[in-house]
Amino acid sequence: MEWYRLVVVKLKDSSFRSIIKKFEKYEDIFLLDKVYLKKYCNLDESEIEKIYASKNIDLESELEKLKKQRVFLLFIRDEGYPEELRNIAKPPIFLYYRGDITLLSKRKIAIVGTRRATSYGRITCDKLVRDLVENDIVTVSGLATGIDSICHQKTLEYGGKTIAIVGSGLDVVYPKENEKIWKLIEIKGLIMSEYPLGTEPFQYNFPMRNRIIVEISQGVVVIESRSKGGSLITAELALEEGREVFAIPGEISSPASEGCNNLIKNSSAKLITNVDDILDEFGWNKIKINSRDKLNLTDYEKKIYNVLEREKNLDEIIEETSMKAGEILSILMDLEVKKVVVSVAGGKYRRKF
Repeated sequence: MEWYRLVVVKLKDSSFRSIIKKFEKYEDIFLLDKVYLKKYCNLDESEIEKIYASKNIDLESELEKLKKQRVFLLFIRDEGYPEELRNIAKPPIFLYYRGDITLLSKRKIAIVGTRRATSYGRITCDKLVRDLVENDIVTVSGLATGIDSICHQKTLEYGGKTIAIVGSGLDVVYPKENEKIWKLIEIKGLIMSEYPLGTEPFQYNFPMRNRIIVEISQGVVVIESRSKGGSLITAELALEEGREVFAIPGEISSPASEGCNNLIKNSSAKLITNVDDILDEFGWNKIKINSRDKLNLTDYEKKIYNVLEREKNLDEIIEETSMKAGEILSILMDLEVKKVVVSVAGGKYRRKF
């Protein structure tokens, strides 16, 4: 991990790319004198000085800082580095991550959309995510407010796996209101960034983040986008990179769906109404993990399960089942253990499928 020295001295990204194209090993850089190195790699004086200063970095101490933050590194030449990223125009030189890196080898669908989701967008995202989870498909998004955070949250609620690609260092939570879901993804999914620790969420980081979302996913679904929404840029990038783009249609009078409807109208995206449309496009077999047909529930468990077609609180369950509160809570715990019911915000429960 000698190359990490150049991150510590804040070598420019363009300079770093020039260096690793020319040299196989970090140590080889110093086989050339400064004058020839400057000419050979087209570097200015300040960058040359940073490179030479990197030799004096206490690398062990710097790597220990990452370890204390529970942050792991992937270098572009490492075996585990995603192949989808390795060959793009400007691949991330380092990937910083927390969580389960093996998720990168799974079937993955990216979900993007407006930060100002309507009730229609929230419900649609919920349903699609639930069906993706049932089919053992990993969701990918950018952990922004709106559709992004709904995607991540619902994936975890339904017992699935999700990958968040962020536009800041992994020690800089953004946006702050997503701190709870951020921490959950670190434990139950994968959170990843190309930016070193301490990097603030500058606006220009996010288009760069989006290319990673696109590249590691087999397809991109746009759920609600206004006519000039940022998710349309992601969709355009996906098309340029040869990824499948899908869009959820919406009301023709709704500004929140104008972008999606235009994608469909212009044949830039395939219209989808359920997960089957995605599975069919890729030729993926339907899995239906823990499908209802295979549930092994007692009569009382079935009674509670059957009333949870939507989120309900304890009082509503008591009213519909005529069972006692203590008995219901005990059965709900059993159903959660069996992974067929989940507890959600506001003291409510709902079935996973």
